[in-house]
Amino acid sequence: MSVTKQKAGHLEVIGETAAKLLLFQNGWNPYSRFLDVDKVDLLLRRRKKGKIEYREIQVKYRRFYDNSPSSWARKLFTTTLWYEVKSDEFADHRSNLFVLFVFGHPNQRVEEDTLLFPSADLHRIIQKSPSVKGGKRRVLYISKAVEGAGWHVWRRRSKFPSINSQTCLDVSKYLNNFKALE
Repeated sequence: MSVTKQKAGHLEVIGETAAKLLLFQNGWNPYSRFLDVDKVDLLLRRRKKGKIEYREIQVKYRRFYDNSPSSWARKLFTTTLWYEVKSDEFADHRSNLFVLFVFGHPNQRVEEDTLLFPSADLHRIIQKSPSVKGGKRRVLYISKAVEGAGWHVWRRRSKFPSINSQTCLDVSKYLNNFKALE
């Protein structure tokens, strides 16, 4: 990565800017909240059939890394990112709160693939992810599979030989899931 890119500012701003463009392309008018109150980075607004609708978005910008953090996982996944989170981060979810993961790559532009979760769904996924620090925190390892290109969240950190329901959660349905905002 070039020195210029490293000094570009907060990566959150880059993620939120990319998110605004993606959300606008999907029929929403995004507004920055500036104060990250109640986990809201962006407010979305649109008029549909004469009624105004609102959604709340928290943006998570994360970098993808080529291959996976462990040599055994490279056989299963092409890229991986990780995100450490409090176990109860989204326990107080609201029906209008969504979490949008925008992905970047150290040597490329922002990925076109995003994952958009209703906050309640993300809370359930977090509870099935590996715990750290006495269970108060969890780590989401989000990976793109070598075969089938599906997206998965690891259920455990230790070595596993294959992708199945015991080792991973398939989160492919959240890929570019802008219809969830309906």
